[in-house]
Amino acid sequence: MSGAGAALRSRVLGLLALVAAGAGCAAVDRALPRAPTPSTDEGEWAQRRDAASRGAELYDGLDRRAAASATWLSAPVREALARRLAAWQAWSPEELEAELARARIEAAQGEDFVVAFYAADQVANDLDSPRSVWRIEIDDGSRRVAAAKVSGVRADATIVQLYPYVGTFDVVYRVHVPWGGAPLDGRPFTLRIASAYGRLDLDFGPGGTPALRPHLFP
Repeated sequence: MSGAGAALRSRVLGLLALVAAGAGCAAVDRALPRAPTPSTDEGEWAQRRDAASRGAELYDGLDRRAAASATWLSAPVREALARRLAAWQAWSPEELEAELARARIEAAQGEDFVVAFYAADQVANDLDSPRSVWRIEIDDGSRRVAAAKVSGVRADATIVQLYPYVGTFDVVYRVHVPWGGAPLDGRPFTLRIASAYGRLDLDFGPGGTPALRPHLFP
């Protein structure tokens, strides 16, 4: 075969390989849809999550210094979360019951929140540091209790699907407050994140600001 013929044959084989690869990708996309079933915005989980989520932003003039969105993990929200994960990850009935039991025990030990936090000064995005510049507390108008534990959460695909307000520039945390007072169910309260930069008051009353939409830019 001449050099020109060999080059042409090589080019044709390359194109066929690309077509085959594209067909393979299409098959994978059909088998593994990007949106889970049920989707992140439907069903009991979505309703309870949205009702239990609030947001707040902190500005210095026109400059956005910080922003936070949080979901309060009340007992009903925890149980809806367990059922959603069971549906997505094909848990057995026994696994779901074990997780529901664990969720009820955790709910009795205090109040927990999933918080997506953004700070323009990246060094200040340190909610889980023992020396964080931020203080986190619950304030119900008559009692204030500070967070006892803040842990970083890996913002993997599951977290992003569960909490669609998590943006590219956010860091996700789990916040635990040993409340111990009158139950917060049915009562307004504030989750406050405060520092020398200012404070973000996430109002969990009826008129509170919903969770923020992710920003495309910082």
